[in-house]
Amino acid sequence: MDDVSEKELLEKFIHENTELEKLEDIVDEFNIFSALNIMNNEIRHSTFLSWLLNPNESHGLGDYFLASFLKKVSLLGIEGPSVFDIDSWNFNEAEVLREWKNIDILIRCDDQKFICAVENKINSKEHSNQLQRYKASLKQEFPDYINILVYLTIEGESPSDDDYVSLSYSDVASLIENLIKNKKTKLSSEILSFISHYKDMLRRYVMNDSEIQEICGKIYKRHKKAIDIIFEYKPDKLLEIHDCLVDLIKEDSNLILDDSSKTYIRFIPKKLDLIPKTGTGWTTTKRILLFELNNNPNGVDLYFIIGPGPQEIREQLYEIAKSNSSIFNKSKRKLSKVWFTIYKKSIMESKDYEDKDVSEIKDVLKVELEKFKSSDLPKIEDEIKKFNEESI
Repeated sequence: MDDVSEKELLEKFIHENTELEKLEDIVDEFNIFSALNIMNNEIRHSTFLSWLLNPNESHGLGDYFLASFLKKVSLLGIEGPSVFDIDSWNFNEAEVLREWKNIDILIRCDDQKFICAVENKINSKEHSNQLQRYKASLKQEFPDYINILVYLTIEGESPSDDDYVSLSYSDVASLIENLIKNKKTKLSSEILSFISHYKDMLRRYVMNDSEIQEICGKIYKRHKKAIDIIFEYKPDKLLEIHDCLVDLIKEDSNLILDDSSKTYIRFIPKKLDLIPKTGTGWTTTKRILLFELNNNPNGVDLYFIIGPGPQEIREQLYEIAKSNSSIFNKSKRKLSKVWFTIYKKSIMESKDYEDKDVSEIKDVLKVELEKFKSSDLPKIEDEIKKFNEESI
C-alpha cells in the first residue's frame, strides 16, 4: 500500500465518522468510576456492591437492594430460601463483610441463620480450588446456617463447583436499574448520581454487550485498514477464535448457528433440532437444548446444555442423558433449575494457538470439531432422538 492510499484511508476515517463522534461523546461524558479508572478493578467493584448491599450504609436504601439481590439469586436454581422466605425476612441487622477469609463479599444474617458468599471475578479466573475452600470454611464456621454461594462474573460463567449459582453483571445492572427506577424519589441527588454513574459504567465498559464495545465493533469493521495503520491494531485472540468458530459452524450445512457472543458460540445440529422451542431467558430462538462453545483465555471447551424451559421437557432430556452417562459425561448430577450441562469436551487449549496465526488456528479448530462430529456427535444424536414430544 503506497503513501497516497494510506492518506486516503486516514482521511476517510477522520471525516464524517459518526460512530467515532458518538464514541468520543461517551468517553468525554464524565463518569466518576471511569475517571478513577476502576472499570476492571475487581476489588473496587466488590467494595461498591458491599456498600449497596449493606442495609446500614449511607445510601439510605435500607435492605432494599440486599433483598432484591437475594431474591434474584434464589430464582436461579439454588437449594435454600425461596423468594417468599426472603420477602418476609428483615435484614436490618444483616452484616456485609469484605474479604472474610478471602471471600470477596459475605452477607451474614444471624436472625435467619443465613449466609451468602459472593465470589467476584472481573478479569480473573478461579484458582487453587478457592470455591471449594470457601464453601468448606463456611460449613465449619456456620454449621447450622443456610448457605447460598454466588459466583459473579461478567457473562455469568459456570463455576467449577455445582453448589455455586452463576450470576452475571447484566443481572447486577438490571437490579440497579430497577433500584433507580423505584427509589429515585427517596434518594438524595448525590447518592442517586453515584449509583447511576456505576450503572452507566457497567453498561459502557464492563459488560460484553456494552455500548462502547458495539460502537468500537462498527468502527473497526468499517475502518479496519485505517485503524491498523494508526495503532498497528489487531483483534485479540478471543475475537479471532470466535470468528473462526462461527465460520466453521456456518460452513457446515448440518449445523444451525444460534445466538452467540465473543465467548459463547451456540449451535444445534439439524438432526437434534426437534425439541419444542418453548424456552425462556436464554436465546431469542427459545431453544432449550444447545451446544455451546466456551471461548475463554484458557482455550475452547464444548458443552451440551439443557437450558431454561418447561420442566417436563427438561426432565425428559435429563433422564435420557442420565441413563447414558458414558456418552453424556456430565449428567450424573442433580438437574438444576436453569442451565444444566450434560456433556463437555475440550476442543483446544491456549498453548495450542499461542504462536499460530488465524488461519492456522482455524485449521486446528476444524480438525478437532471434525473429530467430535465423527465420534461423539452421532452417539449423542442417536440418544436425543429418543425424545418423545407426544409424552409431554
